[in-house]
Amino acid sequence: MISQKGVITSQFDYDALLFLSAASISNSTQRLAINYLTFSLKLNGLWDKLNAIYPFVGGTATTHKFNLKNPLDTNAAFRLSFVGGWTHSASGVLPNGTNAYANTFCVNSLLNSAHISFYSRTNSTGLFNDIGNATNTVPNSVLILRYLDRTYGHINQSGDLFATNTNSTGYYITSRTASNIIKTYKNNSIIINGTTLSTSIPTNTFTISAWQSSNGVFQRYSNRECAFATIGTGLTDSESSILYNIVQTFQTILNRQV
Repeated sequence: MISQKGVITSQFDYDALLFLSAASISNSTQRLAINYLTFSLKLNGLWDKLNAIYPFVGGTATTHKFNLKNPLDTNAAFRLSFVGGWTHSASGVLPNGTNAYANTFCVNSLLNSAHISFYSRTNSTGLFNDIGNATNTVPNSVLILRYLDRTYGHINQSGDLFATNTNSTGYYITSRTASNIIKTYKNNSIIINGTTLSTSIPTNTFTISAWQSSNGVFQRYSNRECAFATIGTGLTDSESSILYNIVQTFQTILNRQV
């Protein structure tokens, strides 16, 4: 359980244990971090709003592939399939920027309620898709953390939304909560507050660190290390703030916060 100060007792959450067992995580600090994360998401009403949670603990491709929400080794459970050159370590997953991406096998289901998030430990600039189900046609859903010193955040839309950003490290969330409400958050602050309308739901699956062209070829490979990512329904300002605080504490437990 978690006290009012967020301190975890010796009791482990059932879903945390399922994940730890599937990923064969024995490190005590990593087990504590996953237990804290799971308890905190449930305690704050966020667990059911997240369809895929990728905590990237364990330091290997095998441990990093599992979805905390459903830690089965199947496409239907949204476990990751890593393609191309990746470096797996205790700090997260690092793509090589030339041919690496991870397929989540997850797609949007709601037009006006969706979010994606990405915790970056790398400051770099370039036209990289960090997470999304974007194509070079529209509509798309995508987080591009830093291109031309701008952050782009889209959910089920055709028009561009961006904000000035000169450092791509930190925790980013893009969330749509209505047909005309879309926001992007960086480290607990709103950096994009848009009214661009949702148009339709992209049909391709979400990928991490690349996107698909209209003929299915992957491109726009990222070189930014990811230490956490989620896909789910839309998050309000309050929910996004709570999620940031939980994730930042999770990263601090693992000594990899930025």
